[in-house]
Amino acid sequence: MPPTTTSTVTPGNTSTGISVVRTVGPMIPLAIALLHGALLPSGTGGATPPIGPTTTVESVVCGEGVEDFRSCHTTYPTGCSSNGHYDPYLNLMKNQTTWSSSEPADFFTTLQQYLQLEAKLPASLNKSNHGDNLTQLAALGEGKIHGVVGYLYDIKVEGKESSNCQLDDDSNHENVDFHIFIGFDAGIAQKIRDKQTLTAEERKAVTQESVIVEMTPHYRATFHPEWTAEAVTAQKGQLVKILGQLMVDNEHYVSGQDCARAPATATCWRASVWELHPVTDFEVCESGSCTATSTGWTPLT
Repeated sequence: MPPTTTSTVTPGNTSTGISVVRTVGPMIPLAIALLHGALLPSGTGGATPPIGPTTTVESVVCGEGVEDFRSCHTTYPTGCSSNGHYDPYLNLMKNQTTWSSSEPADFFTTLQQYLQLEAKLPASLNKSNHGDNLTQLAALGEGKIHGVVGYLYDIKVEGKESSNCQLDDDSNHENVDFHIFIGFDAGIAQKIRDKQTLTAEERKAVTQESVIVEMTPHYRATFHPEWTAEAVTAQKGQLVKILGQLMVDNEHYVSGQDCARAPATATCWRASVWELHPVTDFEVCESGSCTATSTGWTPLT
């Protein structure tokens, strides 16, 4: 059974407290959604306390009976982990499924746009305090649907994560995220399409000069069951247009991972901590020369 004791923690403080998920769970996603201008699926109603940066949510220790992503996200709105140590506000952002508008507020078409947005991150942000920076991040567009047009460099099927109740990956990959690298270099994309060997610098660019979009298991299953890892992999090197929720994955906001976080190390593997997560729309350019507003895009199948 899930935990049955309650305690309140300061936003961003995930090291103390275990919550009653079944009691406060339905209110938590609505609170975070209203703060960011999003609407949660029907069934999350009920009285809601005043919304703002002092709203508290809690990290949770996983109980028994979490067999798949459905039981995970039904019981644990913030996900869970074996020790209850994670950023609950970050996981709430990752687990959204419905927004007030499905139209993109803006499109990214260059890496520089991401880097300009990264430069505006709150100075107080660290890898575990998303909840302390909600207002500042929302002002930068977090929580709204955005788009990116770029080249599909690579895909990585993730393993255990607290946002998905630390469920194991399996042959169907139905309980884990798809971590997708999007880049902006046409030459690298051409070599990937043609299955040519990349140089050492090009291999480095595939990660260090790419941005991240993520497909979540519950969004895929509910709206796009055709989004399999195999379907995404088949489009490597292609020009793609992707829509999704703009959010900061501050778990990776460290110099050893985020190449835009100075001083970045040589092992950093992503161009920015900003992501589109979850992905809500994925299209491939048939001609190879589409723009964000042009025709010629085909849904991923």
